Amino acid sequence: MNEVILSASKIKTAQSCTWKYWCKYHLNLPEHGNDGARRGTICHNVFEHLSTQKTRAQYNKIVKEQDPFSVKKVKDMIMSQAQELGVDDEENLSSIKDMILNGLSFNFHGEELGIPTKAFSELDFNINENGYHIRGFIDQLFLYEDKKIALIRDYKTSKKMFEGKEVDDNLQDYMYSLAVKKMFPEYENIFSEFLFLKFIDRKQQEFLTDSRNGVVQMAELNEDDLVGFEMQLAEIQSYLENFNESQAHSKFAYDKGFPSDDSFSGRLECGFAKEKGQLKKDGILMWHCPFKFDFEYVSIYDANGDFFKNIFKEEFKDSMIPEGGSFEFKEYFGCPRHN
Repeated sequence: MNEVILSASKIKTAQSCTWKYWCKYHLNLPEHGNDGARRGTICHNVFEHLSTQKTRAQYNKIVKEQDPFSVKKVKDMIMSQAQELGVDDEENLSSIKDMILNGLSFNFHGEELGIPTKAFSELDFNINENGYHIRGFIDQLFLYEDKKIALIRDYKTSKKMFEGKEVDDNLQDYMYSLAVKKMFPEYENIFSEFLFLKFIDRKQQEFLTDSRNGVVQMAELNEDDLVGFEMQLAEIQSYLENFNESQAHSKFAYDKGFPSDDSFSGRLECGFAKEKGQLKKDGILMWHCPFKFDFEYVSIYDANGDFFKNIFKEEFKDSMIPEGGSFEFKEYFGCPRHN
């Protein structure tokens, strides 16, 4: 039996495509990053930096000037990370700055409901009980002791807002609400909100309660909802701890057809590319699941012969091998549903 620590992304992957789960969490295959994810990393880091009272003056200046680069420390942080991640071109920097301003404009310190009793940024949780083990991070959490309210906030940098089941039955909402209930049981009213930074219109006031302008506010989950979710987590825990290659072939995303609720699921997760490197009509590379086609990679081991990491063959360097370690060239043959 393999020890499994559940996260919202891990569960969602298993539910969406068993082969993708096998590739990510059992074969540990490498994946190419993308500019969107890199931009999101920088935005989250800036939000964490500006969330404390000691950086309130920096926050005030940025909001007043409407420019994250107006504060040297923040500018240096953005540029350093953008250069390291390869997103320091004009287009990416403009998008990063815009998303940061959008995030800072929306009740950033949680004061719309009054001054929070406590506020957390990048709050980690690790809960191991009742037959399940979950771990993760909450972007922001505001606690209001007098009102017994806990407000959970998650920042999204994706190109599309939630649709269908993602709104009505959101896995992250359930997991974060459960984690907050376990950590702060005295707070009876727990709410989650998801801020889609590309869609917030900071020039309009009504966006505070208007989901069309980038904010999705979830309905409060009651005690029965969370108890039922704990039971589901225990079942998922058992399933994934006994997951094997045979099960990896059982529920391909492709076989689920196209979604009927406008969510990004089913056959859409495979992408429409028929071959590696296929371009769209405008010359842009056509997106596809990272495990749809074959590729070569290198497995790296430490001095004890234990697995260290996998990396694409073209990115491999001898300096990546731990002292006394070793490496092995391997080939992934692509998704068996497509190849």
